[in-house]
Amino acid sequence: MEANTVRYSDKDLEEFKAIILEKLQVATEDLVLIKSAYKNGSDNGTDDTSPTFKAFEEGSE
Repeated sequence: MEANTVRYSDKDLEEFKAIILEKLQVATEDLVLIKSAYKNGSDNGTDDTSPTFKAFEEGSE
C-alpha cells in the first residue's frame, strides 16, 4: 500500500505559520495576564475592598 501524501504549497505554509504565530502571541499575552491576576502582584491590598463603618452622624455617602 502506498500512502498518498499531499504537500502544501509554500504560500499555504507561510499562511499557516502566520496564523500559528498570531495565535501564539495571543496565548502568550493571555498567559501573562492570567499569571499576573493569579499572583496579584499589583499589591492593591484590601483597602479598596474592605468595608468601612461610618458614624451615624456622617450619613451614608
